[in-house]
Formats: sequence, C-alpha cells, structure tokens
Amino acid sequence: MGMDTPFYRLGVDVGGTFTDLLLFREDTGDTWRAKVPSTPDDQSRAVIAGKDQILKNIPDGANLVLHLVNHGTTVATNAILEQKGAKVALVVTEGYKDILQTRRSQVPGGLASWIIWPKPEPLAPLELTVEAPGRLASNGDVIREFDKHLFLERLRTIIDQKPDAITISLINSFANPIHERAARQAVEELLPDIPVSVSSEVLPELMEYERTITTVVNSYVEPTVQLYLENLLTTLEGKTKHLRILRSDGGLSSVRLACRYPVSWVMSGPAGGVTGAVSLVANQTRYKNLITLDMGGTSTDVALVENGIPHIRRETKIGDLVVKASSIDVRTVGAGGGSIARVPKVTKALRVGPESAGSVPGPACYGQGGTLATVSDANAVLGYLPANLLGGAFPLDLDNATKAVQQVADDLGVGLHEAAEGILKLSNETMYGALRLVSVEQGYDPRHFSLVAFGGAGPLHANALGKLIGAWPVIVPPSPGVLCAFGDATTLLRHESGKGFTRMLGQSSVREIIAGFASLLAEVKKVMRDNQGVAEDEQKHTFQADLRYSGQANNVPVNVDLDVLQANGLSHLRRTFDAEHVRLFTYSLAVDVEIVNLRIIAEEPRADLPVKLLKEAESSDPPRILAKATGTLVFAGKVHKGCPVWDRSGLLAGHVLYGPCLISEMDSNTLIHPGYKAQIDNLGNVLIGETDKVEVPRIPNSSQTLDTVTVDIFENALRNARNEMDALMTRTTMSPAIREQQDEFNVIAEPGGKMLVGQFGSFIRDFLDIWKGSIEPGDIFLTNDPYSVAGAVSHHNDWLILTPIFVDEKLIAWTSNFGHMTDVGGSVPGSLPCAANSVFEEGIQIPVTKIASRGVWNDDLMEVIYRNVRLPEWNKGDVRALVAACDIAGWRMTELYIRFGDAMYFAAIDELLQRNRRAIASIISSMPEEPASFEDWIDDDGQGVGPWKIACTMTKRGEKLHFDFSKTDPQSPSSINFYLSIAMFKMFVGIYMLVVCDTSVVANDGFHDLFDVTVPEGTLLHPIRPAALSCRTHFLGRLLDVLSGILGQRAPQFMTAAGFSDSPHFMYSGYRQSGEWFQLYWIGFGGIPARPIGDGPDGHCLWPAMKAISNEFLELYYPLLIERFDTVPDSGGPGIHRGGNAQRIHWRFLEPGTISIHDDRWLSKPWGVLGGEPGARSWKTLVRVADGGRV
Repeated sequence: MGMDTPFYRLGVDVGGTFTDLLLFREDTGDTWRAKVPSTPDDQSRAVIAGKDQILKNIPDGANLVLHLVNHGTTVATNAILEQKGAKVALVVTEGYKDILQTRRSQVPGGLASWIIWPKPEPLAPLELTVEAPGRLASNGDVIREFDKHLFLERLRTIIDQKPDAITISLINSFANPIHERAARQAVEELLPDIPVSVSSEVLPELMEYERTITTVVNSYVEPTVQLYLENLLTTLEGKTKHLRILRSDGGLSSVRLACRYPVSWVMSGPAGGVTGAVSLVANQTRYKNLITLDMGGTSTDVALVENGIPHIRRETKIGDLVVKASSIDVRTVGAGGGSIARVPKVTKALRVGPESAGSVPGPACYGQGGTLATVSDANAVLGYLPANLLGGAFPLDLDNATKAVQQVADDLGVGLHEAAEGILKLSNETMYGALRLVSVEQGYDPRHFSLVAFGGAGPLHANALGKLIGAWPVIVPPSPGVLCAFGDATTLLRHESGKGFTRMLGQSSVREIIAGFASLLAEVKKVMRDNQGVAEDEQKHTFQADLRYSGQANNVPVNVDLDVLQANGLSHLRRTFDAEHVRLFTYSLAVDVEIVNLRIIAEEPRADLPVKLLKEAESSDPPRILAKATGTLVFAGKVHKGCPVWDRSGLLAGHVLYGPCLISEMDSNTLIHPGYKAQIDNLGNVLIGETDKVEVPRIPNSSQTLDTVTVDIFENALRNARNEMDALMTRTTMSPAIREQQDEFNVIAEPGGKMLVGQFGSFIRDFLDIWKGSIEPGDIFLTNDPYSVAGAVSHHNDWLILTPIFVDEKLIAWTSNFGHMTDVGGSVPGSLPCAANSVFEEGIQIPVTKIASRGVWNDDLMEVIYRNVRLPEWNKGDVRALVAACDIAGWRMTELYIRFGDAMYFAAIDELLQRNRRAIASIISSMPEEPASFEDWIDDDGQGVGPWKIACTMTKRGEKLHFDFSKTDPQSPSSINFYLSIAMFKMFVGIYMLVVCDTSVVANDGFHDLFDVTVPEGTLLHPIRPAALSCRTHFLGRLLDVLSGILGQRAPQFMTAAGFSDSPHFMYSGYRQSGEWFQLYWIGFGGIPARPIGDGPDGHCLWPAMKAISNEFLELYYPLLIERFDTVPDSGGPGIHRGGNAQRIHWRFLEPGTISIHDDRWLSKPWGVLGGEPGARSWKTLVRVADGGRV
C-alpha cells in the first residue's frame, strides 16, 4: 500500500437477526454501511458478504486491503446460550468434585421458587470431573504435595470420553499457582493436543466457584471461537492487515489473545453500542455524561458513561451463568420489540416479556406466522411504525398486529388503543427500571446525563423514556441500527492484568503497593507489546485497587494515582474508597479497610479520527418534500392525523422537527411525542427535548382515572425498590449470614402496615399494635424481641429496623428490613444456645425502641446495645446497612408518590391489594371442600428429648381457608420453640399459591383475610414468654414441609417431597494464638426435594436467594480447612423424580475453640410422595486429631 493510499477500518457487529458493518476512512471520516442477514451456522459468511457489499461502493474496492477489521461477535455468547460449546473436563481439588453441581447452593427468585426453578446443566459434567491430590492453604503454603502419579492415574479414566478442552481450578490457587501448573504439565504430557485453561491465569482472585465457572466458560467456548477466528482469518487473508476482536469491556484484543482468553469477550455484542456512543457522542459533542439504551428484538441493554468513560463491572451474566470477567456495566432486561404481552388468568394483570417471539415467527406484524401480541405490534397499532421497514423492503401486516393486540385488549376488558399503549407503557417501565439501575442506584442523578438511544427499536421508545428518567437531551445518533459497528470500528486495543493482594490497608505500606503494581506493570506491558503490537512507550496505563471495609465481602474498585499515593500515603486510598462507598451506598464506616486485588488496564493511544459534518440548513424548518409520507399517531388515547414521516437522510444541521411526527431511516425509526421537538446537530444526531410551544404535564399518569396499566407500572416499581434494598444489603453488610447467605428480609408497606412488597409478611402491623408513642419524619425504630411483635422476628439475632416515610408531614408508607446478626450476646458465641431454657440465655432483648427521633440518633442507647454483643463493629455496620436500605426504599416510595399524585398513589395501592386477593380467591375456589391434614416431627430438642409434633388441618370454608395447628405439641422447656407470626404464615401460603400460577406477581397482604389461622397459646408455635427460641429454625423449616404436604393433597402443582428441614446452623469461635477473637456463623444446606417438574438439585437451599459462603473466604479469615465439600450420592431418595443429594462437608479446626451445630432429620427421614422413597438421614461426627476417635 503506497504512502498516499488511505487507511480504511471496518467495524463488524453480528446480531441474532442482522450483521451490521461500517467502513470508516481514517483521513476523511467518510463512512459506508451495510446490513445483511446473519448466518448463525457460520457468522463469517455474513461478515464476508457485508464486506463485499460495502466494497462495491468504493473505487477499486475489490482490490482494497483493509487496515483494520474490528469485529464484535456473539460466537462465544451463542455457544453458551445454545449449549453448543466444547465437551469440558474439569480438574478440581480432591473433595470438591461437585463444585459446579452445587453452584454456591443458590436458587434464584423468591420463596417457593425452588418448586418451579429448572436447574441448568453444568458446563463440565460430573463424569468428566477429576480430583487432583494435593492441597494448598489460603496463604499459598503447601499442606499436601501434589501427587503427579496418582493424578495421572485418575486422569486416564476420562481419556475414552475424549474431552475437547480441560479446565484446571484448584482451591486457593489464587494465592499460589504451583499445583495448577503441575497439573497442567501432567495434562499436557498425557493429552498434548487438548487446550487447557488454568484458573490462576484466567482469574487469579479469591472465591473458588466464581473462579472455576469463569475458567470453565473459557474452556467451553475456546475450541468454537478458535475455529471460527482461524476460518475468518483464512477467508480475510490478503484482504486485511489486522483482525481484532471486541472485548466485553469495550476494548479490542488481538486474535492470539482472543483465542487464549475468550471469556474476556463473551459479551462482545452489547459493548459495541456503548463504545459507539462514546466515539460519536461523548468524544465529538459537549455531552460527556451519557446513559445508553440499546433496544433490539429480544432485550434492551443499558449502560452509563461518565465523562466519556463507560462504567466497568467485574462480572458478566450470560443466561443463568455469572462469570468474573471485566465488561462494560451493561444491564439487560427482557424488553424488546419481540417481547410478548399476556394476561394471566389468575391475576388478570398485563405482563410484557421477558418471553420473546424471536425472529421466527416474530411479531404478528411481521406476517411470518406470529399470533401473539408484542411490543412491535403495539407500536404498529398506534401508528409508530411506517408501513414498510428496511427502506421499504419489509412490509408490515397491520391486520395481524391489530388482531393480536385486540386479544390482549379483550382479556383486559379495554379498547384496542388503550391495550396497545398499556403494552408500551409497561415495556417502557421495565426499561426505566434498568436505566435507574445504572444511574440512580449507583448514586447518579440521571438529570445530569443525556440518554442515547440506538438499536432497531430504541429510537421509537427514546422520547417516552426521556420523560420518565429526565435525561435530556435524548440523543439518537445517525444510523442507530448500526451504531455498534461504528463503535467496533473506532475503539482501542486493551488488556488488563490483576492479582490478589489481600491485606489490611493499615498493615500495608505505600512501598508494598507500588511494588505490587510494578510486577503487574511489567506483565501488562509485555502482553501489549508482544501480543497486541503496542510499543511500551505508547501505552496508557490505569491503576486500580479493589477495596472493602473489613468484614465485607463485596469489593469496590477505585482508581489509584500513583503520584498522589506516594505524595499523600495510604490516606489517599482511604479517602477515595470512603467517598466511593458513600456515593454507592450513602454511608461510610470507621473500621479498617482491606485491599483485595490490584489491577492495571493498558490501552493503545487514541487516534484522532475525523467525523463527517452535515451541511448547515438555511432554515430551521425542513422542506415538506422531506416528509415522504404522513400517518396517524395515537398518544394518550388521542388520535393525531396527518403527522409527517420525515426522511432522515435528507435532514440538515439546524433543522427542527416538532412532534407528533416520525423520523424514518433504513435501519430504525425515531418517534417524537406531542410537546417535544427534535433538533439535528452538525454530526447528524437527533436531539430530542421539550418544545416551548406546548405545555406538557411533567408527571405521567397523574389523571384521577386508575387503569390496569398504571397498577402494573406501580407494581413493577415496587419490585425494583425491593430489589434495590436486597442489593445494598448483600454488598455492604458484615455478617456472613446477611451478606452471603442473604438472611435478610425486607418489607415496604402502606401507612396502615399492609405489606405491598416483601417476603416474610408485614412486620409493621404488629409494631403499630403495641407502639403508643409518636411517629414522625426521620424516626427509626429497632427491635429484636419476638414477643414484642408477635413473632415478626423469630429470635434475638434478627434485628428489625422500621422507618416511616412522610411527604409534607403525611405518612405515605413504611419501609423495614431485618437481618441476622452474627452475635447478640447471651450464653454462647453466636447467641443460639442449643440447650437454652429461657430467652435470657439468648442475648440482648431489644423491645420496640425509637433509636432515632426526627433524624437524630440516640447514640448513648446504641452504645449500650453494642456493648452487649461480641462483635460490635459488625453490628454497627449491619445496622447502618439496614437503615440505608430502608432509606433508599423510602426515597423510591416518595418518588412514586410525587410521580403519580396522592389519589393515584393510594388508588394503585388499593388495587394491588385487591388484585392479590382476587387471585388467591380464584385459586381457593378451585380447591375441593374436603379437609386436609398433615403432621411431621422434629427429632429432638437439643437435649435428647423428642420427637416433637407439628400438626395442621386445612379446611375450606366458603371462600376462605382455615389452618388449625391445635394438635401441635405443647411448648418445649428447651429452645426449639418457634413463635409463628400469623402474618408470615399467611404470606407463606399465598406465595406458594401464586408463584406457580403467575411468577411475575408481587405478593402483598391483600389476601390475608382469606386465611384464618389458629395457633393455641402455649404450643410449640405460640410459646409463652420467656420460653427459649434460639433453635426455632427446626420448626421454621418443618413448617414448609407441612405446608407442601397439605397443599399438595389438594393441588398437584404444589406436591413436593420433604426437604432437609432446618439448614444446619454451625458456629465456631475462640481465640487465635495471637490473641485475636474469631467467630463464625455458617448455614449449610441439603438437597432440594423432588418436585413436579423433575429431580431436586443437589446441595441447594430451599430458602430464597440464600447461598453458601465461599470456602476460600472461610479459610482465609478463619482458622480452619474445609477438606471436603461435595454431595453424597443417592442420598436424596429414589423415585421417578429423585430428591437432591445431601451436602458432605469435612471441617478441620486449626485453633482450639467452641463449636455448636443445629441440625435435624438425624432420626426421621425426609419423606417421599407418590411412591417415592425417603431421603437419607443427616449425620454429624467429631473426630479427635490425636487418636482418630469419633463422637
């Protein structure tokens, strides 16, 4: 290529339906675009077809050699989603063969979700899992040497199964890779032609499951992507100088690195659009702070760009998998043009997505066989889509769209246009929730950002979403349907390298941290030089550290300026981290800060690429000849006729278009609402904002007429608020039971205390029944006393925070949250004595107490409370998190109140309560009249006395169900009593009924009057104070078995076998040799019972969203080794659907201390149903190290 020959770079973005390409000439900024059908069987065919189509428009294009081809691809993503990846063998530490089977034991969703959750198959099957002999400690020391001979013997057993790839992931390899390297050497000797991924190279960080699944994903997609890239390189040979692959974090990778670490680009597709927005908007205009919206046919991706830099997160979600790979912080929701609208019979609520019509058959308006109403059909019915798409090549079938939407209208009992607008409002609300997730919930005010909309459907919804989130102007870039390809063409080579660096900030030094960065810097420079072709002196480096407060498990990454660090010392890191924690979570703590990881990100220098500017218009009014058609648009039930459909290709800089109108182009359509205008800037961007010609109401849905869509929007907002509370708790709390095992439950209630969203029933009404003092704005209440709130909390470890929410001195809501504290004092560490005889042995009792009055904390009272616990700093941190979560929910309720207005706000609440009542009433009406009874037994009371019976009879009386526990045994003199909250039990029953019939429903207290519950005082479920309660989880777990046993007799969809009952509660505490106190509270799990949908998953939790604590985390922070963590074969109970196998855990204690365990089903087996056999009993054995004696 001669010196005067221009350089061209080609951006390629492969989507599910279309492949988009953009050719960029580097010296002039000229661009050429193509959109061709994707070829899923071999994506390279579409890439080549699109390239050839573009080059036909370039002089001498057939002979043109492209300087760069930058490729965003879904090859890796599709291999995972379609389960078409490699056959992966997995090498794990001896005793950890089930690491992918148990998955941290978490079942996603709420209470009873385990009944309907289909567990995904592991990417590396158990029959291809090999246990490697040898063991490392958490500090990297070798405990047992790696036995190569034995390992090769075990490895030979899988040769005949011919794995395509092998993953090696050993416990504590983040601290020392020596055993993984030895294992890789052995594998390569025996199986030299099979690619090997090693976890200490792919992700050298703490957390064994996350590191393993990330490395397995790398192996799973590696052969597929390597073959694809090799074929593409061969096809492009002689046609391009460089092929680069777009990473998930928006940077580019050489083919060599992309083949080695494909997990780094499994989310390549969504990253392209964000990088395109950065290149075309943030880098070329004054709008540097952006929220991006990429709406396609199936889903919508949103992200936040601050000062021209996209936010990065350290994990990526693909389907059901979460892998620890850096990616642009793109949040995806199931709202796209093909999202299906439906009306479940039970709730009669409008639901939109996440189910999608896909590209085949597609929306009804596509005329390809689709019959279900979708978002695209609603847009077509309202006139928001032109008669033909893709520049006239794709005619729409409006009759089909009308028929599909009319069915939804008939199910709702409303008119056609009202149903269509309802579908769009609900879809927009889903996207609005995602937009808030990346902005408001990250501590950013969206009003300080601009919304950038692209993708095939994004510009249609952009104006509506701008009104919701207030991010102006709303910007629609040129050719928004191919913006991802533009981003691919203009982004930069990037590589990052990190390592574990776990130590307290106060015990480290600036010199040590600088040295840690120095070793990483040498590594990342070498990779960029040798594998990416970027000279060391041309590289740009960003330094980061992952920090957290001591006791937390969630890391917060912060940028580190090495010069400032050297000048100001460690206080620079501390101040930076504190400020970031306040931004994210609203508060900081006065405790030690821990460094967890160091990281360096390297980039090539940014090229100064020119951008073509539009010609200036002579007048702001575009000539009418550019309106290629007129149409009828419907907004808020009003029909607007003769609305222009503008041809975007003819618009010039300075043109202003007033809504209602449509701006049409080949790959997308932009809708401008009444009262809004669109200005064209000199880059061709459409800037949407309010017009000064028409006064537009700023609060949507503020009319006094309540419709079902408004109720659905309100319900969705409640769900989002609750999710936000959960996210804050799991990211900031100290107690592992809250942070990891998510033993925290929140409630948002209306002023009278009825729960609007939550899980364990309302705590508020029991509080209101006993509180006689004032309730004012800024008040905070605390209790942990079950006897004060009728069992709303069930033992002293559960600390309950309640906050009233006021607007202008009017009480509009309550928010509350409780979490399990690791310690609250009492006779034993952990405050859960097995042999307690009264509550006075179970720790501090806090009756309902106002701990803050009008925003002023009672610090003296809190100090008294904290003086009575063993881990006061943890309790302080957890209380701050509980209050912060309630505050956030309070802000969200205030926003809803202001958004909808007083009348609509309370009308929506009333309708949501009534909707749940009608749904439960309809389920009850289908149940038979005959009573159903069930009883089960707790093995003993912790002191060898038992068994103890829980018995319930369910009787249908008219439209109500009556539950009678009168035959339950009298209360125990020991601590297995469980003060059953009537409100909680009613919620359990309601959620069990609803989750099977409408998984999208938000359960509330509206149906409570349909259940009558009798629990005699003085029984195990209604003990008399001061009866002990510290082992109450036995009956809490058994209650769910009884509930399944009763409901299953009357409704087959609820029929499940028995569970493992009480999650084993294990406590270990004492003093290290250094004199430092340690205290562990841990919850274990068994297997999920057999269910109507199939086998129960092994080693999973019945309780909502709970998960196991990482064993590497436990070994790092506690004096113990977990030598075995697997499942017991055939322990779940045989049957057509078998029960999930039990967990088997071997603990080795490294320091003297006190241990205690709460467990159950050591005598009575978990029963089977419908002919299925019972599961195995549990067992616990204590082995003396000195002589091997067993207890």
